[in-house]
Amino acid sequence: MASHAVALATGGGAIEVYKGGADCRRRLVEILKENSLPTGLLPFDDGILELGYNKDDGFIWMKQKEKKQHYFSKAKLTVVYEAEVAAYLQPSGMKKIKGVAAKELFLKINAEEFSVDGDPVDGSIHVKTTIGISRVLPASAFQLEV
Repeated sequence: MASHAVALATGGGAIEVYKGGADCRRRLVEILKENSLPTGLLPFDDGILELGYNKDDGFIWMKQKEKKQHYFSKAKLTVVYEAEVAAYLQPSGMKKIKGVAAKELFLKINAEEFSVDGDPVDGSIHVKTTIGISRVLPASAFQLEV
């Protein structure tokens, strides 16, 4: 599939839509950096089918072929990403997250909010779940591994 970008003008502002793996992945990393978030927080590979972003309100969505699991070894945490993931980005944070859950023992616990305290490389990430559990993790655990 050829990669391409489309800008849609809506009443809520311009929406960027990208189709195809490598361009989606590159733009996702740029968007995370622009919002002072760790670049590996959403570790989608070139299997992203679609990436959409409304810079005005921060709404972002990603579609991939199927759900995937990712193990963040530095955080000792397995995260499940559904085939469709969406959230509202803000400087150093994400809210109203859909499609992201941590696996703890035999449970899947949905993430609701991420916020970065300090630098997105050396600071910490506060994760809030839909059941009220919070956890603080090193932001370095969520950087892209080169």
